[in-house]
Amino acid sequence: MFGRLRWREVAAQGPKRSATEVLEFLHPELCATLASLHGAPRSVAEATVQLLPFGSRAALETLNPPLAIAGEPIDDEGHRALALMPFAYDVMAAAAAVAESDPQTVHEWSERAQRAASAVAEQHRKS
Repeated sequence: MFGRLRWREVAAQGPKRSATEVLEFLHPELCATLASLHGAPRSVAEATVQLLPFGSRAALETLNPPLAIAGEPIDDEGHRALALMPFAYDVMAAAAAVAESDPQTVHEWSERAQRAASAVAEQHRKS
């Protein structure tokens, strides 16, 4: 089904969601990252999303409305920088509001992120 469709075309067919509704479709670690970027300068926010794993970057691009769009290739390998859309900043504000209203959620996000980082570090030590 997706072989001939581009992801943006698939996303464009879905319903447009509010900033708060979008959070339900994002991984908790991505929500935590977006919450932490609320109020950050645009350059910091955009630099941070460049470092996200592929799945998180794809999620930002495929939501409707998209949180980010890929720009022109930046190297010979076809890598593309992501540019944040204005809606991304609304989602960051919504994520920050959830984080402020429910500290337990932030604590759980942090614990999960720490466990994931520890697991990755352990894998690197073994290899």
